[in-house]
Amino acid sequence: MNADNQGSNTMRRLILELPDQLRTVAGGLDRLDVGSPPHVVLAGMGGSAIAGDLARPLLAGTGLHVHRDYGLPAWVGAGDLVVAASYSGDTEETLSAWEEAARRGCTLLAITSGGDLADRAARRHVPVLTLPGGLPPRAALGHALGTLVRALGRLGALAGEAETEIAAAADLLADRGEALFTAAADAPDGWPHPAAVAEDLRNRLPVIHSAGTAAHGAARRLAAQLNENAKVPALLAAYPELDHNDIVGWGEDGEPGPFALVVLRDADLDDRTARRVDITVETTAAAFAARHEIVASPGPVLARTMALVQYGDALSWHLARVRGVDPVPVERIQELKRRLDP
Repeated sequence: MNADNQGSNTMRRLILELPDQLRTVAGGLDRLDVGSPPHVVLAGMGGSAIAGDLARPLLAGTGLHVHRDYGLPAWVGAGDLVVAASYSGDTEETLSAWEEAARRGCTLLAITSGGDLADRAARRHVPVLTLPGGLPPRAALGHALGTLVRALGRLGALAGEAETEIAAAADLLADRGEALFTAAADAPDGWPHPAAVAEDLRNRLPVIHSAGTAAHGAARRLAAQLNENAKVPALLAAYPELDHNDIVGWGEDGEPGPFALVVLRDADLDDRTARRVDITVETTAAAFAARHEIVASPGPVLARTMALVQYGDALSWHLARVRGVDPVPVERIQELKRRLDP
C-alpha cells in the first residue's frame, strides 16, 4: 500500500469516527463549575474554532463569540468566560488570548489534549476539559464539539438539552456514514453523492454558499476541509449578505468559468431567505460549470448541522482521491510554523 492510500484510508476512518467522537465525554467535564457568565468567547483557530461556529445555533440567551486572532476584542472583560480551545495546546494565537483573558480577570476554561495550554491551566488551577490526543486537529472535531456543547449545557446556555442534541446527531451520522464513501450507494436525503460532486470539482474552483443557521458553520468547515484534505482553495459566502455584494461578481457574459457552486442550505429557512437562494442560483447559473445544492432535512439543530458537516468531510475525501493527494499531511502549515520559529 502506498503512502497516499494509507493516508486516504486513515482519513476515511477518522471521518467515520465522528459519531463516536461526539458521544465521548471529555475528562474533567464532571468537575466543571464556572457559573453563568454574561458572554462566552471561544478563542481558537482552525478545527478548534469551527466547534464554536457549529455550536452557536444551539444557544439561547447567552451569546457565543468565536475569536480567531491574537489577544481579545476590547469589549471582553472581567466576568466573561473565555474558553481557550486548542487541540494541541500549543496554538500561539490561542495562548495569546489566554494570557490576555487572565490579565483582564476573565473566567477561564481550557479545552485541549495537552501541551502548553494544559500546563498554563494547571498553574492557574483552571478547569481543563481533556480531549483524546494523537489525531490531526481537524479530525478531532467530534471530540471538540461534543465537549463544547456539554460545557455550554452545564452553563445553561443551550435552548435544548446537550445530551439529547448530541445523541440525535451521533445516531444520524452513524446511520449514513458508510453510504457517503461507497460510490455505488445512494446518498442520504436525495443529495448528490459526494463522489459525483468531487468529479465536478476536479480542476474547478469550489464556491461555497450557505443559507440558514445550521449551514453557515458547516460551510466554513467544508471550505477548510477542501483546503486541508483535498489541497485546493475555496471561496465562501453566506446568505443574505452575499446578495449585497458577491452576487455581482459572477459574470453575465453567458460563459461558465472554471467554477463549481456548492450550496449548503438549512431546512429551516424563512421565506425571504429561501426566495433569495432560488433567485440567486438562477441568475448566476451561467457563471458556474457545475452546481449542486445540499439541503438539510428537518430535525434537531445539531443533527441538521452535523449531517452537512459529515457530507462535506466526505466530499473533501473524495476530491483528494480524485486529485491523487494524501489528505492527512498539511506540509504548508508545518513549513509556516518552522519559519515562524526557526
